[in-house]
Amino acid sequence: MIRNLKTISALILSLLIAGCIGSGTIIFVFDLDEFVSSSAGMEVVEVDLTTNSDYNDNKDKIKSIDQVTVVGWFVNLEPADNQAELYVADVGTYSTPADVRANATRVFVSPVMAGSDSVFISWSDGLSHIENLTVLKDKADAGYFWIYGLAADSPFTVRYRLSLVITMTAGL
Repeated sequence: MIRNLKTISALILSLLIAGCIGSGTIIFVFDLDEFVSSSAGMEVVEVDLTTNSDYNDNKDKIKSIDQVTVVGWFVNLEPADNQAELYVADVGTYSTPADVRANATRVFVSPVMAGSDSVFISWSDGLSHIENLTVLKDKADAGYFWIYGLAADSPFTVRYRLSLVITMTAGL
């Protein structure tokens, strides 16, 4: 009986060790096309992660999306101070800021940008400004979604030069 218990314990321990050794953390960057969005004319960006080779090579092995953040430049093209916002949605058909706010999920708010100035968001800064991380992780796990750029106050005109940095655990 003790011998069987030792054998079963050894097998379970082997499986646990193999599970830990058989997975790893992968970090990849998905560059978004530069876009300008304004209260007079919004642009929306299609995100198809399957066009990224790192994601595509590992999508069937993803155990979890651990972190998603935004890095890059937000450029305030208006003279008044403002905060850039990013929203995610399953569709790219919303045509007004009100439609986006009513139907999409806000996932990022920048620090205040001075009028006619820019803000660079690093990886760690991006993490501190992410909202609704679970929604963002779910979108990244699905691999396809839309990003809308807005700003807290109107009128707004913001240029976005961004990348998504996605950290995932994948089986090897």
